[in-house]
Amino acid sequence: MRGSWGLQAKMTASYVLVTAAAVVLVEVVVLGIVVPGLLSRADRATLVERTADDWANRVSAVAAGLGRLPTADEIQLGETGAPPPGGEDLIAIPYVPTGQAGAKPVPVPVALLLVPDGRVVASSYPARYPVGGPVGASGAVPPFVRGTPPTAWGKRGGSGNLEPIPTPAGDVLWRAVPVLDIVKPSAGGAIPLDKAKAMAAFREPLGFVYVQVPAALDLGAGPSLKELGPLLGIGLLILIAAVPVGLAFGLLSTRRLVGRVRRLAATTHALAAGDYRQRVPVAAGDEVGQLEGSFNSMAERLAAAMATERQLAGATERARIARELHDAISQDLFSLRLLAGGLRKALPAGSPLRPQVETMEQTATGTMYEMQGLLLELRPVALEGAGLVPALEELCQAYSERLGVTVDAELEAVVLDPSAEHAALRVVQEALANAVKHARPNRILLRLDQRDGQVALTVEDDGSGFDPAEAAAHRHGLGLGLMRERVAELGGTFQVESTPGQGTSVRVLLPGPRPGG
Repeated sequence: MRGSWGLQAKMTASYVLVTAAAVVLVEVVVLGIVVPGLLSRADRATLVERTADDWANRVSAVAAGLGRLPTADEIQLGETGAPPPGGEDLIAIPYVPTGQAGAKPVPVPVALLLVPDGRVVASSYPARYPVGGPVGASGAVPPFVRGTPPTAWGKRGGSGNLEPIPTPAGDVLWRAVPVLDIVKPSAGGAIPLDKAKAMAAFREPLGFVYVQVPAALDLGAGPSLKELGPLLGIGLLILIAAVPVGLAFGLLSTRRLVGRVRRLAATTHALAAGDYRQRVPVAAGDEVGQLEGSFNSMAERLAAAMATERQLAGATERARIARELHDAISQDLFSLRLLAGGLRKALPAGSPLRPQVETMEQTATGTMYEMQGLLLELRPVALEGAGLVPALEELCQAYSERLGVTVDAELEAVVLDPSAEHAALRVVQEALANAVKHARPNRILLRLDQRDGQVALTVEDDGSGFDPAEAAAHRHGLGLGLMRERVAELGGTFQVESTPGQGTSVRVLLPGPRPGG
């Protein structure tokens, strides 16, 4: 029982683990789909880069139409209404035409259009970063930007500092993107914008778009724990709920399988204890069902082997007893008969001892006759390699030669299972022995034939006969009980007919071989 429960516990635990692993895998897939969407609201530095690139593209588009940098009257940096297209992917830069009220201005994102020497051409915050003045006139830009011309800020693809850097007005992040002199359309047609930009990258920029964002500004960038918390909480609840679900599913799904294994184990123990009748039902065609079928086949073969062993042991024991009776009692009876015969001849004709000696001689002779019959009954007759008919012929010949009883055999070739052949041989042996010992017949008829799918076996004698009812009442078995049991085990019928002074007839009907047997 402990081993079976251990199997069920292990299988149930595996179901729980598989269920939990499936839930975790689903959650990972869901997070892999959802989190990138949250992360698309990029971090602060990425937003600054995208915003600067967006304004540089706008200015480049206007400059391509003008053939030069636009002025403040030709382009407005900053938004006066709704946020720019792109939503959360860009930083909203407001257009602030006048100064802010209050002693301490509120930091706001700024976009400036600069010429290569650093002068402001257009500004989203003209009050603080006036047009025509240098970029560092307000003192609210990083020292590097104030002291270095834009042409030296870095690569043509853009430059900046996307980590917080201190300024007199607070920490900021900044990026500068060149405004390229896009190639004008040729006579053959317009040049694609991406190719035009690639060609313009080898020419001097017309100017730079400079974007600066206060580091302390709340841009709502990136997913927060507050946003991820509900998702993680739901996933944790699903994972916790999956454990009892997997446990219940594991118990229910393994109950029938474990029950079959338990039944097979119990039947195996019973078989090992000697009960060879044990069988298990084959519940399905799976691997356990194959094991159940193999167990049944093994049990049948083992039962047949044990039955054969008992038969062989019985035959060996009968042979041993017959040998001991022949070597001891039969020799003594023979010596006693010789002595009685010699004593009878030595006595005078009128001796009063002569009748007793004659009686002793007759008794010894009769006892020897019965002993010969008993030895023939115990004599093992082998079927293997010969068959039923030759074995019966050998048995009849032995009775005729050793006991002087005429045995007429009318034997036909029949088809029987091996166990039925063995039983038929023992029944004939028992019937002949009973006839010789108790009926003293002169002639015995043995008939064997097959009719209507059954094998008929008859042993008739012309001996003294007996009253079957009286024999049954006084339990004088005469071996009849043993013969009846043998036939009943095979599903056959056994009949005895006898009348005192008119002989005895023993009739047996045995079923033919089973289909496929």
